[in-house]
Amino acid sequence: MNAPTQFPCADLPDAIDALASADDPRRSFLRAGWFEASGDPTLNTVIARTLTGRPLAALPLIETSVGPLRVRQVAGAYWPFRGAPVDRTASVETLAEAMREPAAAHALGTVWRIGPVIADDPSLVTLREAASQAGWHALERAVGVLFCLDLVGLRASGTWPSTKGKQKDRWRVRQLEKTGAVRIERYTGRDWSDRERDAIAAIEAASWVGQLSKGGDTKFADRAQRRYWELAAKDRKIAEMISGFILWVGDTPAAFTFGLEAGDTRYCIANNFDRQFQKFSPGRVLLYHDFGDAADRGFARIDWGLGDAGYKSPMGAHEDAGVIDLLFVRNPLLARIAAPLWKRGSA
Repeated sequence: MNAPTQFPCADLPDAIDALASADDPRRSFLRAGWFEASGDPTLNTVIARTLTGRPLAALPLIETSVGPLRVRQVAGAYWPFRGAPVDRTASVETLAEAMREPAAAHALGTVWRIGPVIADDPSLVTLREAASQAGWHALERAVGVLFCLDLVGLRASGTWPSTKGKQKDRWRVRQLEKTGAVRIERYTGRDWSDRERDAIAAIEAASWVGQLSKGGDTKFADRAQRRYWELAAKDRKIAEMISGFILWVGDTPAAFTFGLEAGDTRYCIANNFDRQFQKFSPGRVLLYHDFGDAADRGFARIDWGLGDAGYKSPMGAHEDAGVIDLLFVRNPLLARIAAPLWKRGSA
């Protein structure tokens, strides 16, 4: 068995990119650039390989703390999810054998973490079972439930968006136009510039999220988060997946959407609006535009992440798969002690 490959290594990015291509197309963004964009100096990648050296899975790990424990955690942006690229043709038994090898087991350590991840993702199911067979105990805690839109089904129903809803949105736009000309601009990771990123940051700062005491979960008003996406977009293929819209009222950016497009899915990572325009719901107007555009371009579903059913369900979203956080613990006694703490989120 080859020793696990770790950063720095000349062919490592190619191996990770090859695994991302061999995984489910919905996970094709899990490329080397996705993990390297974290900028974490502790980044160290374990490649589980067959005896002949074929890569089966990549686990790009960074060091972090979980309660009193110092553990290795799969790197990457929090959302869509902190997944690891796995060759979808790999069997559980073959991957378990690769993870059981002393060099790989040592590199992973006594405790390692992957999450948040989608509970029923086939690649995760394979990785989880393989890790269990290789000697780690998988401790699971629930994070929440995804909201998704079945664009094919909604379009086929002929009632989405409803006629009344379309009329209401046209009225909203007319009201916004009393302040300034309304226009919607699309951007991608290939052609965006500081202008688009500054506009999104301005919207976030003026949104309800931006008014939270610690600044909330912002993607571009937060300089570190913004840097992550800027670095990730340096990978041409990831840049092609980044896509979103900005709604302008005159010279003021009023609402935005930001997401990734992979396989048949558009991941709606973030959306918000400037609170000064909230009376006329520019965020809702733009979301329908975004979702309609995705349907027109052939995407089958919107993955809208976790969050409030109160505004997602009326727009056609339904509850989908669960999202979980997994802690893999090698020592059985430590696993029994950590399990209840991990489950209730106190570890």
